[in-house]
Formats: sequence, C-alpha cells, structure tokens
Amino acid sequence: MSVEALPTVMAATRANVLRQPYPVLFPPAEHFSAGFGEAGWRAAMLASNEHLIPRVLTLGFKAAPESQRIDPGAYLAALLSALQLQAAGLAEDREVVAMVLQLGLAEQLPPTMVGQLLDAVPARLRTVARPQVEVRVDAGSRLQPAALREVGCTRLTVLDRANADGPAMLAAAQQVGFTACYYQLRVPSMADPAFVDRFRQVLACAPERIVLPTPDVLPADPDADAWWQAWQEVRAAGYQALGGDHYQRGDLAMPARPGDGMRHCDMAAVPRRERCDFIGIGLGARSQIGDVYCCLEQDMARWQARLSAGHSGVASGLILSERECLGDEVVQSIACDHALDVAAFEWRNALPFRECFSSAMNSLQPLLESGWLHWDNGVLRLQHEGELLWRMIAACFRSVDTTA
Repeated sequence: MSVEALPTVMAATRANVLRQPYPVLFPPAEHFSAGFGEAGWRAAMLASNEHLIPRVLTLGFKAAPESQRIDPGAYLAALLSALQLQAAGLAEDREVVAMVLQLGLAEQLPPTMVGQLLDAVPARLRTVARPQVEVRVDAGSRLQPAALREVGCTRLTVLDRANADGPAMLAAAQQVGFTACYYQLRVPSMADPAFVDRFRQVLACAPERIVLPTPDVLPADPDADAWWQAWQEVRAAGYQALGGDHYQRGDLAMPARPGDGMRHCDMAAVPRRERCDFIGIGLGARSQIGDVYCCLEQDMARWQARLSAGHSGVASGLILSERECLGDEVVQSIACDHALDVAAFEWRNALPFRECFSSAMNSLQPLLESGWLHWDNGVLRLQHEGELLWRMIAACFRSVDTTA
C-alpha cells in the first residue's frame, strides 16, 4: 500500500496513532520487584559472562531528575563509581559498541565533565575501535554542538520542541564533524501551529535519521493530523523505515529486515544489527542483560550510600519467564524489522507458532482487515501505514498461550 493510501485506511491510522499502548518493547518499571536486588543482578551478569552471545554492550548514561538539584561534580563522581562497579562484574570479552548520553545529561554536566565520563569508559571496559557515542539534546538547549563534538560525542540527536529553533541546532551540528545527526519529533500539539513548517526546515537539512514521536507523553491537545502529515513527508523525502520509530535517509545503506529475530531494539529505543545488552547508569536508570532487567535507585542520597558500600544501587528488577521470552522475541522482530518470519521462530524454539499465539492471531485479525499488515509466504509484514502502529501490532503478542 502506497503513501497515497485509501481514505478509510488513512482515517483509521490517524484515529489510532494516539491510542497506541506504551511501553511495549520492555516491561514497565512498575512491574519490577523490589525483592530483586544486587544479588539477582550480580547473578544475571555472571550467567551472561558464561552464556550470552553476542557479547556486545550499549551503555546508557541517564540524567538526574530535574526535581533533584544535584551538584554536577557529585553526579559525575557517582556515574564514574557506578561505571567501575558494573565493569567489575562483566567478563573481559564483553565489548562496548555504543554509548548514549540520554536527554538532559549534557545540560547537567559541563562539556569537560562529559569528556571525563566518556574517557573513563575505555579505561574500564573493552570497546570497539570506534564506538558510537550519541548525545541527545533538547532543541531549546543553549548547548553548542561543537563543544560536545570536541569531547568525543560522535552522533547528535536533537529533540524537537515548540517555540525552539531545532532546525538551527541541527544545522549547526552538521557543520562540526558529527558522523551522523538525527532529529527526533515529539507528539505534535494543536497549540503548535508552526510544527509542520519547522519540520520542513528539518527535512531541508536532510539529517541521517528522523525519529517519529513516541506516544509516552501526550500534550493536552495532541494533533494526530500533524503527526500523519510529518510521516507522509518523511516518506516523500525518501526516508525508509529502519526499525522502531527510526527512519533513515534513502541514500544510506539499509540493513536486511527479514523478521528473523536477529536485529534488536535496545533500551535506548535504537534499532541495532544484533542483540545488544544495555547497561544503564544514573538515577533511575534501567538495564537489561539477556532476559533480566533492573532499575537503579532514584534518590541521590540513597544511591550515593549504596555506591559507597560497593553496590551499584539496584532497587528493583525482573526476570522474564519462558513464556514472556517467546513474546519478547516476536515483539522485537515486529519492532525492528516491521516483519515476523514464522518459520524462523519455529526453528529457534521448536514450537508451533500458531499454538503459542492463538489469542494474538485473533487480536490481529481486525488489524489485517484494516490493511495495516499482511501475510507474505509465512512472513507477517507491516504495510507502510502499519509502521506507524507497530506498537499496537506488537502488543498483541505479549500474551502467550503455551509454555516453551
């Protein structure tokens, strides 16, 4: 189905784009158990050292909540201490391929401290020769992209904001040597009439990727029509769906997306070429090792006390059951590839797909009838319009009908 979709499909997509479930890729923090502590996380890391393949890692450095006024030097010291503790539990052949400085951290730490944090990673952990270092900044930030490039950031993502000149920040970043620049949209608001014009300025800059909105936080008056129009213009400009909410510029090489479960969206919501464990560091940061998740303390004083005692500060965690792992595998395929190869699932798990997901198949039927996805020789493929609703489609598979 082309961008010039049937009017009924267009109307149905716009009506549902704001109703998508969130989160879908990973369990929400409120499902974590406080009974899962340092011992549980340490056991997961030890098990991963022996058994997990591939061995690659992403590090995610999280900003402190705005509600907590924290001294930058104290926060940097805590981040470095936590990094050292996590590194001590990982096998020497675990290799960092990417780092993500999440939104707000580059504003909380001056560039010199950001540089110290980045320099500490290869001193404590093995890294690939040129790891990706992505920094995320708000369009309204006063940060100079050049200062972030100078201290070692290689990729910059600008998060759109009403009444902020995000296109100008993007253009400035493109002039100072980042290997790639991305622009991420927030859910547009009817109170932001300049959204479409601002986005067209972004398209004129031709960033390597455009990231569509995540429906985690909705404005008081969300504008589904503006969201739909932005998606149409992304596709008209030649951008192609890369996985999740990421669209990549059409002149760049695209990975194969067969739906075979090999690609993976990490906890920073970035589609990766292969499964990549995620170590989150910072107040309230979340991590994933295999099928085990944890969340760190969210109060600075408690976190510092835990670090001083030689603990990373795990406050809660979760271990997926075998049934949940099956659903997780399918959800990742739909998220990353916008496709699901049933034969590949059955080969890996030695289970009949339709018996595992009979309830999901019933839930999928109205979505198939709506034209958002279709069957193609045993592969479930999302149509272009279905890419906007991948969370709704993936959520159908969170219910598993049989054990592994």
